[in-house]
Amino acid sequence: MHAFVRNHTWMFVREDVLRRDNWRCCICQKRKGRAGLDIDHIIPVRSGIDPYDKNNLRTLCKDCHKAKTKLELGSF
Repeated sequence: MHAFVRNHTWMFVREDVLRRDNWRCCICQKRKGRAGLDIDHIIPVRSGIDPYDKNNLRTLCKDCHKAKTKLELGSF
């Protein structure tokens, strides 16, 4: 897990993205509580993009996030 995930800036950005996405997974559209949702970087942070750029963030449920990550890792 990246160090930025644990800082105050990330916590505020995370809350903003969850609200913007109406607490729904952007892939399956399921509503989950805070603990059941992740914030996903559409373009991976390792590409050098700003990790706090809300235009590159979306809400995903844990299952969809896991599936997306698995697909990304399989493509390298």
